[in-house]
Amino acid sequence: MKAQLTIVASALLAVLAVAILLLPALPAFRGPPVSVERRGQRQKVLERVQSVGGWAAIQRDCDTLVEQYRESGFFWPSSATNGLPSALAALKPLEVRFYPPKFLRDIHDAPQVAVVRITVFSLPSTGGHAIPYYGLDVVSGAGAETYRPRPSGGAPGNAHRSYNPVTDRIYEIY
Repeated sequence: MKAQLTIVASALLAVLAVAILLLPALPAFRGPPVSVERRGQRQKVLERVQSVGGWAAIQRDCDTLVEQYRESGFFWPSSATNGLPSALAALKPLEVRFYPPKFLRDIHDAPQVAVVRITVFSLPSTGGHAIPYYGLDVVSGAGAETYRPRPSGGAPGNAHRSYNPVTDRIYEIY
């Protein structure tokens, strides 16, 4: 009888060990498919944009940042407690960046227009669930009609590869 209990206990431990090792590798344990997650991200951003008066409010606040920081550039991390115009703050971004075109002149393929990049969702992963990158590029000033976002390198959750125009000067990047 004791031998049978030992065999059963050993079998249960073996099944438990296999489950612990293999279950995280199954797709269902890595979170929803990217397409489902992206749909949710878009919906959340749209709700936040609508709560502040629409895309025109986002454009206006980005234009203000560009004018205010035209010479120095701007970086706002989510750990900062203030410093963002209200429409941008309503997006609940992870970070907001603006590099003046004069800083980018010597970088091959860099945009030569004023672009405010807003990262709204992003969480790279080293094996678990990565939150796909989702952000906005808001173009300001002269040359806006020539701008198209370019893919950025990096790990999933920390880079974008595609874009869609939202308005004539705002692109969602993902």
